[in-house]
Amino acid sequence: MFRKKIYLLSILFFFIFVLASKSFCAYEVNMKADSLTYQQDDEIINASGNVEIKWTDKIIKADNIKMKIKAQKLQASGNVEIKEKDNILCSNNVSYDMAKEQGELEDTLGTSSSIYFSAKKMIKVSSDTYKIQNVTLSNCDLDEPHHYVYAKEGIFVVDKKITVYKAIYYVGKVPILYFPKYTRSLAGSDSKFSYEIEPGYTGDGGLSAMGKLKYKFSNKLNAALLLDYLGTKGFGIGTEASYYATNKVKATIYAYLTKDMKQNSQRWTVRPSYWQKINDLWTIQSHAEFVSDSYFNNRYSTNDWNRVLNRRRSYVSATRQSSKSNLRIISELYQIYNPITDKLLNGSYMLLPQVYFSLYPSKMLGAMQNFTFSFENKTNYEITYSSKTYDYQRVSATADYNLTKDYRLTKKLTVKPVVGINETFYDSINPQDDNKNLTTRYYGSLNARYRLTWWMDWNLSYEAKLRSKINSLAIDTNEYDKGVEKNAVMFNNYIYTNSNLIIRNITGYDLRNLNKPETTGYIDWYPFITELTYVPSSKITLYLKQTQNLHPFDFSSLQFDSMFGKLEQFYFKMSAFYYQSRPDEIDLVSGIGFWLNAKWRFDYLIRITSKYKTCEWKGKDHEFKLYRDLHCFNLGASFRLRETYYELYFKFDVKTNVPTLTKKDGTKEIDQEFYPWR
Repeated sequence: MFRKKIYLLSILFFFIFVLASKSFCAYEVNMKADSLTYQQDDEIINASGNVEIKWTDKIIKADNIKMKIKAQKLQASGNVEIKEKDNILCSNNVSYDMAKEQGELEDTLGTSSSIYFSAKKMIKVSSDTYKIQNVTLSNCDLDEPHHYVYAKEGIFVVDKKITVYKAIYYVGKVPILYFPKYTRSLAGSDSKFSYEIEPGYTGDGGLSAMGKLKYKFSNKLNAALLLDYLGTKGFGIGTEASYYATNKVKATIYAYLTKDMKQNSQRWTVRPSYWQKINDLWTIQSHAEFVSDSYFNNRYSTNDWNRVLNRRRSYVSATRQSSKSNLRIISELYQIYNPITDKLLNGSYMLLPQVYFSLYPSKMLGAMQNFTFSFENKTNYEITYSSKTYDYQRVSATADYNLTKDYRLTKKLTVKPVVGINETFYDSINPQDDNKNLTTRYYGSLNARYRLTWWMDWNLSYEAKLRSKINSLAIDTNEYDKGVEKNAVMFNNYIYTNSNLIIRNITGYDLRNLNKPETTGYIDWYPFITELTYVPSSKITLYLKQTQNLHPFDFSSLQFDSMFGKLEQFYFKMSAFYYQSRPDEIDLVSGIGFWLNAKWRFDYLIRITSKYKTCEWKGKDHEFKLYRDLHCFNLGASFRLRETYYELYFKFDVKTNVPTLTKKDGTKEIDQEFYPWR
């Protein structure tokens, strides 16, 4: 055996030497096999049994390989496998011209970046490009895939893309769609084409079916066609398109049209959005909402409590952001409609404009300074005053400046003083009053942090805020609070028993003593709040919050949250809420989710209110989800019951992104649809 190995190594060394001497190629070629023979006269090498050849970035494995050194040609047969970068090709017979980097593969199976394909013939025309014939393309790895694209011809570019022409998409053996040209990237991005089907049933609309057909034109441009049957409500058709150029431009448009049978009308909405970076400092952004009527929306199936969208918001803004400051200028139209009267409700307005400016914290005389400024000019502002509704213009502005600095007095004691001034300008809330109001507030605080032990910190602070008279710098002593808006002592206690348990206590005392008729309900002691967070492991989280009134001394509220397990595996969560205002009731939220086996996933969430003394339950809010892994498809079902409303939906789509969300460099691909409208 030892002599045989020496013999084979000698032939291998001789083979490499011959290749070099003949200038066979400009790179090293390594071959190993169970049996190697060399015909010196014809300069032919025959290899058999576990043959493997390596050169540049290619590896060929086969049962038999015949190499003609002078002609620089190679023939391989029997379980041929070619590995080139991250692509693997399997074939019965391969002929290859190593000098021209051209060749043919017959009856080929291939895989690249979660793409599986087969071809009757592959013809290599350059170092990284193949012509392919009678090709089947899918993300399903079965011999007979559940769904696939078939075409008579196409192009395969190693590690980049595969493109086929005059392609037909099949589900099973049923032709569904025709593509003049279909391209699938092999660089870690999702499929060009995907779809979603969502049939369902709702208590107010009956049977329905919603479909979404998505196509990825490029790494920057995505589009989708929406086709919906909405049961007794009607039919809907829409489109989405989004464009994303990394850190330069983002744009999207959403449009939807429905024949609404209940309203007996045609209804529509259009929502374009745009963002662009002008230079290193400036960006612009805009968003508009156009609808046919005040309360139209496309949320015919949703898990929101409010099933009617009656707010419309459009804006355009410019932002300047530097290393020292941030400036944003925005003009906005915000409208709130009453769907019954089709009129604007209070709170509708138009901003012309709004300005926000802030200086990032910076040092001045050893202290940190902070400054912010905002300005709003609201026109067509709807407000109700003295039982009458007014439409008027209201201007407001605020400016705030403060200084702060940390002083470490001892190893355990640190104090932090803050002094500041705030200016507020606004029109009178009475629309019939034209007076302009400017109010000045002087504020300050002194916070002391003391590390009592390695497991406990105390924070004690004093906070004060004084208010001036309107349009004056003098303190407003004529009001019930004597112009003192805040005069309080606050206390925080932090306990760190270990890295898994944190306890926090919070309370305070108001020093103003405002027990007067005009301050009914005034309480000098702030509630005493206790928070406990316990995380013994990555699979268990417990949180408890209890609020206790100190004056008068009574129990106020209790909140408990718990999570066991991990959301993507098995989890169980339980939450409970108790309020003094509802002494006989407890709000409960509970959920559980787990994999029944490798294919089935179960999730259930319930929100209810319990009258624990009488064992009564109210507030139906149930959500049940079931998922089935269908190899290369996803099938999901969701059932929701909220009071008397219920809905049942199924969702069916193709797995196009499960293996390819992570790029080859380990980073995640950016979600291109940055405005997920639906």
